[in-house]
Amino acid sequence: MTDAPEAEPNPSGTALRAAETTGSADSTEPGFASATAIQATPSRAGVDAWWTLIVVSTLYVASYLNRFIITMVVPDLKASLEISDLQVGIILGPAFAFSYALFGVPFGWAADKYSRRMVILVGTILFAVSTAASGLATSFLALLATRICVGLGESSLSPAALSLVAQKFPKERLTTAISIFSVGPKMGTAVALAAGGLIVTASAAATRDLSVLRGTEPWRVAFLITSLPSLLLGLLCLTFKEPAIPTRRGDGDAQDSAIHFMIEQRALMIPMLVGFGLLLICGQSLISWVPAYLQRVFHWTPLGFGPILGLISTIGAASLVVKGVIMDRLFARGIRDIHIRFYTWLLIATFPISAATFIVPNRAAFVACYFVVGVITIPCIAYASVAIQMIAPPPLRGRVFATFSIPLALVGGLGPPLVGAMTDYLFADEKKVGWSLTFLLATAIPLAIVALRRCLPGLRRAIDASTHH
Repeated sequence: MTDAPEAEPNPSGTALRAAETTGSADSTEPGFASATAIQATPSRAGVDAWWTLIVVSTLYVASYLNRFIITMVVPDLKASLEISDLQVGIILGPAFAFSYALFGVPFGWAADKYSRRMVILVGTILFAVSTAASGLATSFLALLATRICVGLGESSLSPAALSLVAQKFPKERLTTAISIFSVGPKMGTAVALAAGGLIVTASAAATRDLSVLRGTEPWRVAFLITSLPSLLLGLLCLTFKEPAIPTRRGDGDAQDSAIHFMIEQRALMIPMLVGFGLLLICGQSLISWVPAYLQRVFHWTPLGFGPILGLISTIGAASLVVKGVIMDRLFARGIRDIHIRFYTWLLIATFPISAATFIVPNRAAFVACYFVVGVITIPCIAYASVAIQMIAPPPLRGRVFATFSIPLALVGGLGPPLVGAMTDYLFADEKKVGWSLTFLLATAIPLAIVALRRCLPGLRRAIDASTHH
């Protein structure tokens, strides 16, 4: 397995932008309008582009805080609702993932047709209100319903935000911009972990000191506290410009065109879906179960481990930007498949540490191993995001990304219940959740490496096609 790419000089930024906006009769995408009908990609990123990136990235952080604050209250929630690890896994995984996937395409369609600012705003209000409602749940089914609504709201953000970013940034800076956007999951997770203990502690104090909350379980108040900032941040969507959306003749068939495009690129899409799907299973399982693992095995409280895991996620977030800059430079030197090739290098180098993370004997060793896993190994969606935005036709970016995200969200959502089922039925001991996680990482990561290596030729061909047409 060689890493020698088919290196060719990278076309100039002008050529890349011209390819993105030209729609002559000879185009391989015959439905595109002429260049005069489509807003050209700018030669540089202006103030509005960077402000847009800041706002959508901040909302991405908030969405992950709303998504994963639940992981910090699993023990209390499980005891209160009297549910099993498998049921907890369903709430953490499929309840969110299935609705996220199901509504990704409608929101992607809306992002390609209507105001992307309003798509993001409506989705933000929905997931924030649903997070608050999670604190009112009195049964497994009620909590399941609120988590489904959180997934529905959050499915609006990525397609609309990535479409805006891809339109406002020049192609040779797109990897860096999307890497900054992709800091959101890591920072959101970091905030959920670092602030989770404080939120739970503050919630306990509020239920003790405030008469209106007296008798309310602290984990319920934690959901309310978490939801409030998102409602205010959503209004920032109204502060940046909405550029004209690139148009197509026969736009009614655009979703069919997005699917047709993905079928044409199946040599790339299929191994990408397999590889990133396996890695998302690992990532979702770790985010969902590591807090419970630390409490069960090392008897560590959220107030103790939260800041440490939060710091790891923060460093992981910063590393995404560094990786994006490195990939931009290597892409400029002609390594056309660097957006995935680079990630396979990292996976291969860190696999032994990933496999050992949950079998080390003490907290210090675990933190050292998990640092590598959290910073280098597991963050994967940025690589998939930039690959899609690099190759998808501009008028289809929202729908292609949303369609691609459906199987990823569905498969990734299976991770938490899979770990819960192994813990309940295979090992039959909640303290052996680390065994379940070890088995998952040791099998899924090698398979993902093989799948992602297989997609490199297809990525090179797709990059060439997007450049030349």
